[in-house]
This record gives sequence, structure tokens and C-alpha cells, in this order.
Amino acid sequence: MRLAILSLISLLLSMLDMTLVPFFSSWGAYGSLLFTFGAIFSVQGDYDDAFLMAILTGFLQDIFFPYAFGMNMLLNLFLFLGLSKIGTTLKEGRHAAEVLFSTGGALLKSLVMFSLLTLFGFGANSYSIPVTGIHTLIFALLMHGSIVSLRRVPYMKKEWKF
Repeated sequence: MRLAILSLISLLLSMLDMTLVPFFSSWGAYGSLLFTFGAIFSVQGDYDDAFLMAILTGFLQDIFFPYAFGMNMLLNLFLFLGLSKIGTTLKEGRHAAEVLFSTGGALLKSLVMFSLLTLFGFGANSYSIPVTGIHTLIFALLMHGSIVSLRRVPYMKKEWKF
């Protein structure tokens, strides 16, 4: 049930990323609702959550990425596992830190994507790095409360198994 709910939410956010979010672009760049959701969910969860969200969000982002299939999935995997490691060291209730770390992850991903696209000879917009960070910060501030509420729902909690 948990996997089905996360898949449906991710699919919905991916559709919003492709249809609604481009209307808010600045200099042709915009943040991703899907990445923001996955990053905050990974900061609040464990390695299993981070791995699941990285594969799921990376695949959905790679479907619409025209140049190199798998690049988003690989970057999301490294970033989400790192964010999960950082999240396990945070104290409970540090909401501002979760938002800032997810924004930092988006900035790092934008920087790496820009570098790789430039290295491979594809055109890349250097303005996309700060714009993606600002959009991700706004999205994270708006989404954080609902993600915290989602993790408190009984069927989304992971129960201890002895």
C-alpha cells in the first residue's frame, strides 16, 4: 500500500512538473516538484526510503530527459542517499534544516547536470542553477508540512518487526 501511494503521488507530481510548473519558469529554467518531494521524503526517512524515492523519481524524470537516460536516476540515488544520511543525524523537528538540505541537493544536482551537459557538448543554460535552487526552496517550503503529515499516516509508517 505504501509503495502504491508513493508511486501515485510521484506520478501526479511528475505530471504537474511537465504541465503546470513550466508556466513559472524564469530564463527558461524551473524547479521540480518531484525532486523536491523525493528529497524531503529522503531526509525524513531511512536508506530504504531514499533508495525507493531515487529510483522512482529518477525514472520519472528520465522519461522526459532527451539526452542521457539514467542520468537523473543516478544523480538522485547519490543525492537521496546522502540526504538520508544527513537526515538520520538531524534532531526531530528541524524543519528548516530539512528544507535547506533539499534545496542544497537541488543546487548540487543542477550544477552537476549543467557540467555534464556542457562536457558532452549539449547546450545548457547557466541561469538554471540559481533559478532551480530558488524554485526548489519555494516548493520545499510549501510542501514540507504536507510531507510531514503524510509520514504520520498509519499506512505510511514503517513498523518495527522483531
